[in-house]
Amino acid sequence: MDDFARINNYLDAHLDKSITELSRLVTQPSVSAQNWGLTECADLVADMLHARGFDIQIITTDGAPVVFGERSGRSDKTLLIYNHYDVQPPEPLDLWDSPPFEPSLRDGKLYGRGVADDKGPIVSRLLAIDALLEHDAELPCNIKFIIEGEEETSSVHLHDFVEQNQEMLSADACIWEFGGVDHRETPMQYLGLRGICYVELSVETAKVDTHSGTGGSIFPNAAWRLVWALRSLKGSDGRIRISGFYNPVKQPSPRDRQYMAALPEVAAEYKERYGVKYFLKGLTGGVDLRIAEVFEPTCTICGLTSGYQGPGSKTVLPARASAKVDFRLVPDQHPLEILDQLRKHLDNQGFDDV
Repeated sequence: MDDFARINNYLDAHLDKSITELSRLVTQPSVSAQNWGLTECADLVADMLHARGFDIQIITTDGAPVVFGERSGRSDKTLLIYNHYDVQPPEPLDLWDSPPFEPSLRDGKLYGRGVADDKGPIVSRLLAIDALLEHDAELPCNIKFIIEGEEETSSVHLHDFVEQNQEMLSADACIWEFGGVDHRETPMQYLGLRGICYVELSVETAKVDTHSGTGGSIFPNAAWRLVWALRSLKGSDGRIRISGFYNPVKQPSPRDRQYMAALPEVAAEYKERYGVKYFLKGLTGGVDLRIAEVFEPTCTICGLTSGYQGPGSKTVLPARASAKVDFRLVPDQHPLEILDQLRKHLDNQGFDDV
């Protein structure tokens, strides 16, 4: 029996164990945006690594703690594995078929906040290490884990952590946070991801909300003010209207297009999985859809808040409005430059109050 068959057999035989371990990890909330459960989850992850013979450090930062684990192997080569234990907020809760922190196994799938991003990959990598150690007391190479708790809030303290711990984190190769199989059960390898600039835009037009019958025709409305500002960012053609935004963007090379063309068709699978009826810009699939998905920068409204949104009606004129917006960036675009361009755009469009 070859090594991979032996490992695969181990993974199959211990699937229930991995689901149990993953369920325990998912049960522990760790929402970085809400500073909820991060220390407790870091402790739990450290225990999981320690159970595999890793030397553990839980390192404090100005934000969430970082878990570092290291175990020596036979080779002098070192593999660094990055993961994160924090998750996105589970809201809106009414869209869940089961509580987000009470894992539920249905139709062969485990549902819970963080199952896919990124607690599942943590457990799968630890199970792979278990499989290696089942037939060999020594790992084939040195393995280091760095598992942080702020990835979902842009890893704001990770840069300083890496700068301060370069020797500890030194390695010959690094595997990033996730992997898996696609809709054909084919293993996927990711060679890169777009970057991000995440902002919250807010505007205040009065001290308090007022009755729409009193101020509707004479008072400024914060919600409309923000809507108009947001509308200035992007046209109905999908083109981002911020001056200079596209200047550093390079077109994909022939080699890039060759790689994209070799990937499986995803249009039908995306429509089924996400329930979208069509794609933007008239795209229908093929290499053009793949190119747009990977090589184009974006501007996305992630959430809007203003006025009254409870049951029934309330004739209110909002005094405040806010929106969370992210820009997904491609090579040679930099967050601070995008932030500066955004500020200038809003000022030039007459939205210096946003």
